[in-house]
Amino acid sequence: MEKNRVGWFPSFAVAWRAGDEAFVQEINFFDELKFRVGWGQIGNHGIASYGTLSNYGINGSLYGTPDGGTSVGLTLNNLANPNLTWETTEQLNIGVDFAMGNNKITGTIDVYHKKTIDLLQSAPIPTSTGFNGLLINRGTISNKGLEIALDWSVLRSENVQLNIGGNIAFNKSKIEYLGIPLDDFYNDGVAEKRSFYFGSNISRGSIFKSPANVFLEGEEVSLFYGYETEGIYQTDDTSFLSGAVPGDVKIVDQNGDNEIDELDRTIIGNPNPDFVYGFNIAAKIKRFSVNVLLNGVYGNDIANGNLLQLDNAEGINRNIIPAAYENAWRPDNASNTHPRIGFNTDGRAAISDRIIEDGSYLRLNNITIGYDVPVENSGLEGLNIYLAGQNLATWTNYSGYNPEISSFLSTGLINGVDWNGGPNGRTFILGVNLNF
Repeated sequence: MEKNRVGWFPSFAVAWRAGDEAFVQEINFFDELKFRVGWGQIGNHGIASYGTLSNYGINGSLYGTPDGGTSVGLTLNNLANPNLTWETTEQLNIGVDFAMGNNKITGTIDVYHKKTIDLLQSAPIPTSTGFNGLLINRGTISNKGLEIALDWSVLRSENVQLNIGGNIAFNKSKIEYLGIPLDDFYNDGVAEKRSFYFGSNISRGSIFKSPANVFLEGEEVSLFYGYETEGIYQTDDTSFLSGAVPGDVKIVDQNGDNEIDELDRTIIGNPNPDFVYGFNIAAKIKRFSVNVLLNGVYGNDIANGNLLQLDNAEGINRNIIPAAYENAWRPDNASNTHPRIGFNTDGRAAISDRIIEDGSYLRLNNITIGYDVPVENSGLEGLNIYLAGQNLATWTNYSGYNPEISSFLSTGLINGVDWNGGPNGRTFILGVNLNF
């Protein structure tokens, strides 16, 4: 609607320089001390161009005409929703900045509470309309967090300098409201009336076609939802569910009905990290300088979709990891880690916890070594030669190429999923900086 074309998003911030107060100066502990409070709103207008209008386009099919010719079909591409409006995010932030030890130690601490309302959702509608979904404003999500940053000037002299810094950030998301009618949601075999919806399907093929994420009111966003497993079926097992044979992956029958189906899905992981962190080191000895940057994530899960083929010896001409064949279940070598040769997961209604891995990592992101060349009487103000290395080392238990996954960055309905993601290249740069 025309009235929604413009949004009003106020904000304000105040600060108290407590370090200038006499009673703080008498303590003689802080060199600087400032408290901050801020509140504000911001709008997300992530609606495609002409998204509130009915759009038409060529459907790719040709239609016959009475004179024996053909015409190009023009069809409706979407259902219009003229009432679409901005997502609105409201945030309250409380922080403190400080310095002490003759300004050798500086830091900031921030606590925030962020709430987003009028979320843009693709709501499912009856397919009799000719469409699967309609973009609407509905739902509320909140984020609460703590961010801490510290810098320590260890050494400061004319010829030697050493600075060490670090930061850590905690964030907890929660889906406050979805506005979706209550329905049966199964978790650990128990059905509850909950408001929820599933994320997008991962692939249009048969290998990984099911959604990995569920968005559940009252929980963190994008939880992994699928089958829990407990090893491999063995020859002496007494119950083979849903046509399973020895050597197949054993899926837990959560509701005890002796069938494996969609009702046996349960929460199997969480792609949201407990915290993210980083370190930086800057050193200088006379004309030589070294800068080191590390960053990491802890406590998140990754759905490694590449394992659906790499970790199963399907018996066809596709690459697999050696363990999938060497440790495959065989009648004469019963394994409880890898299924039989020929087992595959094509067409399965849900992912399983066999592809859920710990995504925590610490990465040596960058090292830069430089040298300031003397430039006296050369007409230059400065000349620096440097060698930089990017992505030099990663410490992680994740078996995929890169724990800092980049699959599906264009959608918020698939999170924490690694699917056909490539490795992160290691880069070296030799450069020169000239200042005139």
